Amino acid sequence: MSRKPTNFIESLYEVDYNLSWKFALMCKLDHDSLTFLLLDKILYFFEIIGSGVPSLTLSVLGTILSPTYRQFCFNISVAQVFDIGCQFFVKGIFKRPRPTYHHNKDMFFTHGPDKYSFPSGHCARMAMFCHLTRLLIHFDEQPYIYISALISYAIITASRVFMGRHYISDLVGGVLLGILEGVIVWNYLWIR
Repeated sequence: MSRKPTNFIESLYEVDYNLSWKFALMCKLDHDSLTFLLLDKILYFFEIIGSGVPSLTLSVLGTILSPTYRQFCFNISVAQVFDIGCQFFVKGIFKRPRPTYHHNKDMFFTHGPDKYSFPSGHCARMAMFCHLTRLLIHFDEQPYIYISALISYAIITASRVFMGRHYISDLVGGVLLGILEGVIVWNYLWIR
């Protein structure tokens, strides 16, 4: 931004834009190096994982095919459909454009309101999953499951800025929305 911010909100926006741009630039400095190519593939893999397509597919299949985990898979499917609805609704309200340095051509599975940036759907989905994991898993009995969820969440969240898909504030909005989604799903939609 070339002009001087006139108020606190504009100052926050400028800091958000500049920090997000610097993080995205760090990942794009040396396109020809093996390290960049490997990092790019890893981040893209986590973009696909966090998109919800694999997990929704597996949870629907689990609902249909697994008598043992049918109820759990159904609940996860409902949670994901709820998340998709929330994302479309909130992104449709804010309609914040993606960063100017973002390249849409290599993005996985974007359509409709998903072309907008705020809030990050990946972050919301992963925050919702982490919240539900925290409620379902006793940490002292199965710490590896919760720790795995947190590590995946951290990588997916960071990848959104490093790949130039989102501003940092989009991630914060996604986290807050995801926690709210998790609370609503657990208290009102989860069948016990």
